[in-house]
Amino acid sequence: MHNLHICSRHLSYVFCISILLYGCAHEDATPKGRYESGAVIVNEGGFGSSNGTLSFYPLNAGVVEQNIFRNGQGDFAGDVVQSIAFHGGKGYIVINGDNKVEIVDSNTFESIGTITNEVLDKPRYIEVINNNAYISVWGPYENGGFSLVDSYVLVIDLMTNEVIKKIETDEGTEQLLRAGNYLFASNYNYGASTTVAVIDPADNTLVDQLEVGSGPVGLVIDANGKVWVLCTGDFGSSNGMLVRINPSMLTVEESIPLHINPDVDLAITPDGSSLVYTGGINVYSMPISSTVAPDSPLFIASDVVSNYALGVDPTTGDIWIGDALNFVSAGKVFVYDAMGNAKTSFVAGIGPTQFMFK
Repeated sequence: MHNLHICSRHLSYVFCISILLYGCAHEDATPKGRYESGAVIVNEGGFGSSNGTLSFYPLNAGVVEQNIFRNGQGDFAGDVVQSIAFHGGKGYIVINGDNKVEIVDSNTFESIGTITNEVLDKPRYIEVINNNAYISVWGPYENGGFSLVDSYVLVIDLMTNEVIKKIETDEGTEQLLRAGNYLFASNYNYGASTTVAVIDPADNTLVDQLEVGSGPVGLVIDANGKVWVLCTGDFGSSNGMLVRINPSMLTVEESIPLHINPDVDLAITPDGSSLVYTGGINVYSMPISSTVAPDSPLFIASDVVSNYALGVDPTTGDIWIGDALNFVSAGKVFVYDAMGNAKTSFVAGIGPTQFMFK
């Protein structure tokens, strides 16, 4: 009887542990939210129309969902939804026309908070490092036109959502990229600026502004940890350029002239070995080992009317192109495999401008 009692207790113990383990596994497998895994499409909307939106495309289901985040008025995300970034379970939606950043749960897109400030004047992109958000800001227009006179990177303490530093840069500060110990910020200014700002997030100081060529905008990191910059050129006077920066030495290692004025987006293949960029409906690919730009495109996206966004799925290598059409009706997204074969397409919001894969 004594042995039977011990055996019974042992079996009960094993059974309880099994239940606990199953419960933990079951809990871990529980979805965190309906937007946990897939592609988020940022739709700019019409300028001044306050109809910018976010779409979500679940990569395993293939059915797009529109307008997944609505502002306090309940209709759309806002006026000119510029970009989004994810960090620490949160999404940061930069809304250029409304001069604010909406903070959401990255898996449910439920609102968590809003960053507003009088110096948040035409924000563009955001990068989160530790507890600080770095936001590129175009700043005010001059004399009622569209000339930029005071661009900068704002540093926001995310514990309080207050500005702690304003880092002055050259005009038209655009995309942000953390590489090594530094934050890189491209200064575009419609093709007129020629520098990439280098910021040290350890003390939030401007370390340097590297000369790279006219119109630097797109930024990526390659397989070797090097930073690549896509320069559009100064339209009407110079072609574009691909520039490689050593992020440790803060030096320009290579400048490769392009035969075109490329669009603003630069993407990279999942293994970091090839750069992808566009010129209209022509899609180009260049190995990072190359010193000469390709003469011919990888493929022509002949279904696209008005190319407005480029992205590469970091898992599959699929190439995504956003078609703005006329900025009045809903845009479209076209997906191609890595060789340019059409895979699928779907309707997005007005002016699809960015893809973020999660």
